[in-house]
Amino acid sequence: MPEIPIPAGLSTKRCLLGTNILAEVGHALQEHWPGQEVILIADENTWAAAGKEVEQLLLADRSRMAAPVIFPAQPMLHADYKYVEQLRTQLQGRVPVAIGSGTINDLVKRASFEAETGGYLCVATAASVDGYTSAGAALTVDGFKQTMPCGAPLVILADNAVLAKAPPEMAAAGYADLAAKVVAGADWLVADQLGCDPLDAVAWDMVQKHLREWLSDPEGVLSGKSTAMEDLFTGLAYTGFSMQYYTKSSRPASGAEHMMSHIWEMRGLKCKGQEVSHGFKVALGTLIVAALYEEMGKISAAELSELLAQQPLMSSAERQAEVERELGGTPFYQNASAISQEKLLTGDALLQRRQLILQAWPEMQQKIARQLIPFTELQRRFRIVRCPVEPAEIGLSRAAMLNGILADGMIRNRYSILDLLAETGLRDRVLQSVLTGGYFSQYLDERTR
Repeated sequence: MPEIPIPAGLSTKRCLLGTNILAEVGHALQEHWPGQEVILIADENTWAAAGKEVEQLLLADRSRMAAPVIFPAQPMLHADYKYVEQLRTQLQGRVPVAIGSGTINDLVKRASFEAETGGYLCVATAASVDGYTSAGAALTVDGFKQTMPCGAPLVILADNAVLAKAPPEMAAAGYADLAAKVVAGADWLVADQLGCDPLDAVAWDMVQKHLREWLSDPEGVLSGKSTAMEDLFTGLAYTGFSMQYYTKSSRPASGAEHMMSHIWEMRGLKCKGQEVSHGFKVALGTLIVAALYEEMGKISAAELSELLAQQPLMSSAERQAEVERELGGTPFYQNASAISQEKLLTGDALLQRRQLILQAWPEMQQKIARQLIPFTELQRRFRIVRCPVEPAEIGLSRAAMLNGILADGMIRNRYSILDLLAETGLRDRVLQSVLTGGYFSQYLDERTR
């Protein structure tokens, strides 16, 4: 049976990926939850993709089954905590089987945790997210996007035939989510270099060791080639495993690019009246962060020294004014205000940080250069898999794009390129270079203001 090897010490016990994997659902349930009543959770789309077949397989096995929970396909289901509250009662005393991708999995993950079901089984319906195998669920609570603690699924089943039937934009979103680990890795290298968030070698290797191999065949992802899709799903799975292992945060898989995505999601970003997928928002965030790093990387140590000497120090009041300007009046303003003040360096502390940045700059530049895939190459690969590469393709105006960038460092206490730019006082300079440097053709025309 084709299994993705699971690193030691994780809560997930089996992850099957290959041909005719759905047929293993009954055996997996009997192995881990013998004799218990099963409840299937899906939406109308994922029910058609795999849910109905899973139900038939379990009925043939004479499994004890409760009535399935099937959410409507329209309006699109969101990972909102209110649905966790709805599911919690329905799951109690039963074995949940989540049939879907990001949203369904996150809702069932947290609801299963709260209902104390002893874990759940996930049937993946698309190679679209890294959250299948992760601990924690990305949910919106009272308008604020956050990762709520809960265990990963005990068993994951990913059938090639099911993955191949998924809309191609879902694989494109998964490819972008995996590619985001390139720039997220750069953020972690910077945070490690400055002593803000030490790099964990085990978690790092789970994601980064084979990352370029998993991303090497965008043409195969577009065509649904089985080896390319298996590489993609395996990469996403290992990213989730890294988050199970690294219990402090989602740092191994998430940096500034995901924070931008969260801002746009909390702002209700839509394109042509439709919700924008997590992966497509992350794709633009990834390209923006890659561009920021490339522009920052053009500054030599000597030039950086001169520039730092000219930059004023930010005060607590100035930072608060920024938070008010970017997030004032939103449900997440209070949290952002507290986080921004907690991570803010002022006075002598900021001067010391700047000196550390200057000393580390040559080594930091080398590490970042080795880590990154160039912006133009990322852009090329995203185009191949039909992932958006221009802000307008996901409905981002210039103002919304800038809001996502500027608010990025305000919603998580996690050091990233945006904190580096803020602490050096070079944010506006580097942002202007990105907007006028040909990275995004949309912004070469001032009418987009």
